Amino acid sequence: MKEKDNTLESLFGELRGAMDHMEPSEGHRERFKQRLGEPAAPKTRRQNLWGPLALAASFALLITASVFLFRPDASMEEQVAEISPEASRTSYYFANLVRQQVGELEALSSPETRPLIDDALRQLGQLEADYGKLESDLVSGGNSKLILSAMINNFQTRIDLLQEVMQQIEQIKQFKNANDETNTL
Repeated sequence: MKEKDNTLESLFGELRGAMDHMEPSEGHRERFKQRLGEPAAPKTRRQNLWGPLALAASFALLITASVFLFRPDASMEEQVAEISPEASRTSYYFANLVRQQVGELEALSSPETRPLIDDALRQLGQLEADYGKLESDLVSGGNSKLILSAMINNFQTRIDLLQEVMQQIEQIKQFKNANDETNTL
């Protein structure tokens, strides 16, 4: 075994200076592959396809990751609807009813009733802020039955407030009409 190693070492030792000082001629690899029976062109084509494929895959991965990471959070109403669809429908109904009554209030506005309407709108704003807190409590996982009851109570308070203001406006109108009748006589 040592004799074979020594002969190989002596052979390579003798050829050390004679090797690697000339480049193979152009087309040497293609001719060598033809002699072996392998086509040379497909491998270079495959190597050229990996770059664009890797780039496309990286781009697709980047887009997918950005969609999941940077998507907008669901609104508070959407989150409440996921937790309790009934609460969402009830909220929609009551909110439309409140909007309608606020519109009626605005239509009845006069110099005598404007302070009363402004005060009612301020109180409605506070009730809406309280409702927003209730929504966030519901989404954060509080006692859902108690919070849903408080949310409905909040809307009922808004409606009661608006009805009371409407009655007061009607009383002001009646008082004004009565004063106008006595002043004209």
